[in-house]
Amino acid sequence: MYLTPHQLRLFVAPALVVAAIVGFLLGSHRGHAAPLAKALVAHQANIVLEYPSTWQPVTSAAPIPRLSIVHPLLLAPGGDATRAGLLSGQLAAGEPGPLPASFVALMSELPQTQVVDFLGVQAFRYSHVRLPAYDRLLDLYVIPSSTGPSSAIACYASQASSSDLHECEQIVATLTPVGHSGYDLSPSAAYSSQLGAVIGELDGERLVLRRQMGALKTPGPVAGLATTLAGRFATAAAAIRALRPPAAAAPAQASLLAALERAGESYGALAAAASGGAGGVAAAQAHVGSTEAGVDSALATFALLGYNHT
Repeated sequence: MYLTPHQLRLFVAPALVVAAIVGFLLGSHRGHAAPLAKALVAHQANIVLEYPSTWQPVTSAAPIPRLSIVHPLLLAPGGDATRAGLLSGQLAAGEPGPLPASFVALMSELPQTQVVDFLGVQAFRYSHVRLPAYDRLLDLYVIPSSTGPSSAIACYASQASSSDLHECEQIVATLTPVGHSGYDLSPSAAYSSQLGAVIGELDGERLVLRRQMGALKTPGPVAGLATTLAGRFATAAAAIRALRPPAAAAPAQASLLAALERAGESYGALAAAASGGAGGVAAAQAHVGSTEAGVDSALATFALLGYNHT
């Protein structure tokens, strides 16, 4: 059963990669990063990194659109941050998923998600992140913490400097967490099955009812279908509320629950508007579209947690 922004289906990939970063080929084994020649040490907030003398700390670089990283540490090959770089720091708290929602909204497609192991903590790795109007190669790592803000590391490089991106990932492989209180990031097959069943049932019903609603020419019959959809969303929200998510998925479930409740309320408002005639129906329909998009956004967060999408 699949969960995507367009199809509302959810599944756990049968072979989720949970591995150490070794030679920057992700596999099913564990290992150690190759030592860096003449390694220097950089400390930033909750992580320590070793980097080669060919890289240097720099004070600024072109920002990554809508990715705000506080207390930043920036390293660049030869001190040239226009060519490539490693940006490390902390993300703002309060987001339902590992990455800021405004940043995810820019993506033309969701990136591949992998769970990788460091010393004592796990991280999400997002490879080949693509953003409109951002012409750099970009890989991201996010290390959630149960006691504070998540740490993030961005490796970026110009299209002509892919070897610098590889070297940046070598630096990431030396990461040592400091004061991180992490938790298991691996997706739960049992939770995925339960959540997928709820969303799959809602998906099948809402597609049929929305198609019927779109074929109607007068507002009166819309009221009955909107009332039914309001009930379907309320039932799905109640089922989601009863689930016990893994720690890593708890904020995403809370966001999804709120989105389902808002969508149900918007269908209720549409039913009321349609029952009273044509007045207000267009505005109510627009609100329905907005809340449906909110449900899609909440569901996309699960793909960023490793509940893979297609």
